[in-house]
Amino acid sequence: MDSRTQRHDANSAITSSPTSELVIDPVLVKRALISNWAKRASRLGYSLFGVSIIAVVWGLTVEFTPNASRIASAGLIIGSIVLAPAILVQYSVKAAVRDERERGL
Repeated sequence: MDSRTQRHDANSAITSSPTSELVIDPVLVKRALISNWAKRASRLGYSLFGVSIIAVVWGLTVEFTPNASRIASAGLIIGSIVLAPAILVQYSVKAAVRDERERGL
């Protein structure tokens, strides 16, 4: 039997077959790995946005120095570069899981 014919949890890469042997689907393993990295990138992107906001608030309340401006700008730019692809990848993984669930794979 092929691993695609076995019923499995959409988020689990390891399933058990009726004969009690474990079946590892390489597509699900790769998808889980990509999803994990996308979640990490999202956290990093949002954290950089938070650093940017903190730098702006610091600059407005204490003293808006060129360093505060640099930190705020770098946080926004790097956060955008990291976050945009991560969001797209997360939506792609969710769509793939939903498609497999709808098709009954």
